[in-house]
Amino acid sequence: MGWYFGTDQQIRLQEKVDELTVWCKDTKGAVNGGRFLGTDNIDALGWSKILGFLKDGGVFTFRMVPVEKIEELQFELNKHGMRFDSWNVFSADSNTIEKHTNHFVDLRLPDEYSLIDTEELADAAVIYKIQECMARNGVAPYSGRLLSGQSLPSVTIAVRDRDANVIATAFGYFPYNQYSKWSSTAWGGLVAVDESHRGMKLGVQVNAIMVRSCVDRLGAKEVQEFAAATNIPSRKMIERSGLELDPDVVSGIASAGSSRFTT
Repeated sequence: MGWYFGTDQQIRLQEKVDELTVWCKDTKGAVNGGRFLGTDNIDALGWSKILGFLKDGGVFTFRMVPVEKIEELQFELNKHGMRFDSWNVFSADSNTIEKHTNHFVDLRLPDEYSLIDTEELADAAVIYKIQECMARNGVAPYSGRLLSGQSLPSVTIAVRDRDANVIATAFGYFPYNQYSKWSSTAWGGLVAVDESHRGMKLGVQVNAIMVRSCVDRLGAKEVQEFAAATNIPSRKMIERSGLELDPDVVSGIASAGSSRFTT
């Protein structure tokens, strides 16, 4: 059982990100987008490099785009037959996160549930079950090397039920490098809860534990999450951990598809 999971395209993109992990860390403007490559500084990375990655993989992420630059970005992408789908950015500093997540960190899971220990993430079989949970809930997983913390420092939160099935997940890591103004900002997401286990606020709890772990375990000074403007449940979940909408920026994905990129 390997470290990659998903469709052939998803696996190719995950492998490419793993292959270029060091490049993402050492290149100004580069972002490790988890599922695919990206940028938080178009001018620094350059359109030639960006379009090369888009041609090669068909997908590329643009992080922290100033709202006044969106039209310009869309115009450039449209010239090359690409679309741009964006998400709102929510963020909070470490002090705010600590105040809003104390309750969730201290709150025990219901008796039939338990958190997977960090040490277990070294087991590819455990990672595979986590990836399966994400995928069956409509969340395209990251590579196992990233989820397990092998390629970059990260936190993977996963919940088992009484039958040892993984039924809820969340994940956080540092996508930005030393040259970025967001170098100390962690990103969180990949929140998934099996439908049969919803209604008990497990998503809110695993998200809060993940966000707090980005601060406590990774040393993040700030944590951000993304949500679509129309995804009210996700926005409310994110806000429960103290994160607030940043109206000045968006993050999004460029792709060659004819419909909105969702995973």
